[in-house]
Amino acid sequence: MRKLRHPITVFVLIVLAVIGAGVGVLAATVPPGHTAPPSLGGFDSCIGRKPTGLTTAQATRIIDRVDVIAGDQLLMTAACSGGPVLIGLSPGNEPLAHRLLADYGRNMAVFVGMTIYNGSPGRSPRCGRLTPSAALPLGLHLTLQLQRKSVRSGGTFSGAVVVSEHGPGSFSMDTGQPLAAFVVRPGTLQVVALYGEGIAGTGYLTQLTPGEASTIPAVGGTARCDGGLGSALPPGTYQVIVQVAPEGRHPFPAYLTPPVTLRVTA
Repeated sequence: MRKLRHPITVFVLIVLAVIGAGVGVLAATVPPGHTAPPSLGGFDSCIGRKPTGLTTAQATRIIDRVDVIAGDQLLMTAACSGGPVLIGLSPGNEPLAHRLLADYGRNMAVFVGMTIYNGSPGRSPRCGRLTPSAALPLGLHLTLQLQRKSVRSGGTFSGAVVVSEHGPGSFSMDTGQPLAAFVVRPGTLQVVALYGEGIAGTGYLTQLTPGEASTIPAVGGTARCDGGLGSALPPGTYQVIVQVAPEGRHPFPAYLTPPVTLRVTA
């Protein structure tokens, strides 16, 4: 798992996009959030917290130490000017967050998945609903294939969307890759979890003539966004849907794959 170290603005946009800080930036892949914790309202200084007096050298030492402690559970780090240090952990790591806050106190702000940890599990943001699929062109088929039928709560998963052209026409779309897979409540378009890490994607042009097919990689995760307490989606049976749409500021038309069942385990 790659650890990303970005400037503070990028850190906030990626980690907190779904809870209102960057909805406009990631609207193509993240359903709009409806709630934002009061502590995030307005970034006067970094994340709205007063500087703690940390020097650059002190912040660097903290980040280096957390890198050792957290290992692969560390997703992102950033340092506000004068403190605090911002730490992003993968979903389900509340015990680790508690340990870090006990060690560093007000000199650290910890995000677990898409929640803020302030000594107890934070309430997850509430994702929106996926927009219903546009009608598929005659002969175009979408199939979602997951590598595994189950995933641990807090974990990520991968798969692929197979786009096949069985009609008389052709199909062309630059979707980019990997595509974002959304976990939804069974039988609905209500998103309850998603991939909460940064995605280093690339362009991906699919051009099909009759009888051809193309496979587009997809990634998903169990970062909770149903408004419940905790950062990881609880165990249970859910469905996964991927949106296939053009890259860019105007992602239309947007097609949805048929849902595939996913079991989330403890």
